[in-house]
Amino acid sequence: MCSATNMAHSSNAAYQDNEEDRLEREHFQKVLRTFRKYKSHGIERVTKCQSDFQRLPQNHQKMLPDFIRHLGSIRTCIEHNYEFILQIVKNTDNMFENRVHGINTGFDLIVPLTSIEMDKVQTTLRQFVRDWSEDGQKERDTDYKPIIEEIMKRFPPDKCDVSKISVLVPGAGLGRLAYEIAGKGYICQGNEISLFMLFSSNFILNR
Repeated sequence: MCSATNMAHSSNAAYQDNEEDRLEREHFQKVLRTFRKYKSHGIERVTKCQSDFQRLPQNHQKMLPDFIRHLGSIRTCIEHNYEFILQIVKNTDNMFENRVHGINTGFDLIVPLTSIEMDKVQTTLRQFVRDWSEDGQKERDTDYKPIIEEIMKRFPPDKCDVSKISVLVPGAGLGRLAYEIAGKGYICQGNEISLFMLFSSNFILNR
């Protein structure tokens, strides 16, 4: 009786593990697919916008003489962003230890993407500007500098061995704050749940 019960529990645990693995693979593939659909999604929106504009009366169109040229600039930006995105998602299948997510389950063929998912790609691209560009320096100084100063105040480098001080950064995003803290000599670990951010931080920090 005990043996049968143990076998049942083992079977249920194995099923739960397999189900969790399946859901994890599907989510992984969905995020990859969202990144890869960025260009087609963006061009489709710009094309629709242009079509809507051209259906306006001519006198209304003349009020925005540079609008079509502006849409052309947006298309160019989408192209450049997509080249960058392809570098982000390159070689992500084996990004996590003991996990291979490259197996195609067919999930990406049957589940449509939503605007919410595409917005996450846009948010990630904006985060690159904030965390890793010269344009984002002012915002980084406002948001990150006080945190770093507080850490150094509590654990001053001239009074303690900072290489033995561990700092956790929850919601690490693209890893800039963790990078800066580690650059001061502290042990620092970033914690992040979003695969959009994890793919991107892996690209910027490790490649």
